[in-house]
Amino acid sequence: MTRTSRRRVDNERRGLSARSLGCPANKPQPITGFMVQVVMPIGEPKTYQAVRSFLERQKLDFTESQEQYCDKFTVRAGQHVAHVSVFNSAKIVTGGKDSPVKALLDQMKGAIEAGEAAPGQILPFEIDKFPQTIQQRVPDCDPVIVRFIEEAILSVRANALLGAAFMLGAASEKAINMLVYTYAESITDAKNKERFLSRVNGRMISKKFEEFTASYKGCQNKPTDPVLAQDLEVIIGGMFQFCRVTRNEIGHPQIVPDLDRGIILVNFRHFVTYIERMYALAKHFKEKGVLV
Repeated sequence: MTRTSRRRVDNERRGLSARSLGCPANKPQPITGFMVQVVMPIGEPKTYQAVRSFLERQKLDFTESQEQYCDKFTVRAGQHVAHVSVFNSAKIVTGGKDSPVKALLDQMKGAIEAGEAAPGQILPFEIDKFPQTIQQRVPDCDPVIVRFIEEAILSVRANALLGAAFMLGAASEKAINMLVYTYAESITDAKNKERFLSRVNGRMISKKFEEFTASYKGCQNKPTDPVLAQDLEVIIGGMFQFCRVTRNEIGHPQIVPDLDRGIILVNFRHFVTYIERMYALAKHFKEKGVLV
């Protein structure tokens, strides 16, 4: 298929057929002052998407250009510049002087060529940086949480998926306990604080979280930041329940749980944000107090 044909197919999928645009086929026409031009990747689509997704996940500064038979990404990190090209044959070529960013691109290349790339999933080697990333984003993160995550990574490396899921569950429970008790200690009314603590002390983690969420609904000074305002149910609640249920299935098995490596990697991908948002909420409670 020629590049012109691919553009036409892509336009038609978007509902931008020649007829709907009111112009002859194969001839781009101006619409409200601009040309309808859809630039298709030259590189093999799956490989191209795997490379681009990796660069975006790593929050790298990159530009993209097209050369003969390939798409070329130019990646900058401080004074270092490196390149990665994706060819229509799916071949990946990295270039540039030896540097941390060039080494990172070489790792990515090796993982993709080894067949470790899957749609929407991180590459396995990316999880190695998670403890460091958490400590950078959350300097006051409990070292016990970081240690559990390190153990989970070692388990994934050994393909011990049950162990990895159990360690993530332990890290999650430690973080939820931190959030619940930071909330409790931040309640400004002494009697309300005492009542809340009486409902959570000595209870299972699921009950603690249930009492916390029920009390939080009546909080009069929730965060106004739109991200944090939605985090309790959207990010924190969903992740907590998955980690809790999975850990319980492993710790109190009726049958051996059937865990998929891809699912574990997906949860690793979200775990950094999960921890980061809990500590952001805890910071809000400490600074503003809790009015219930």
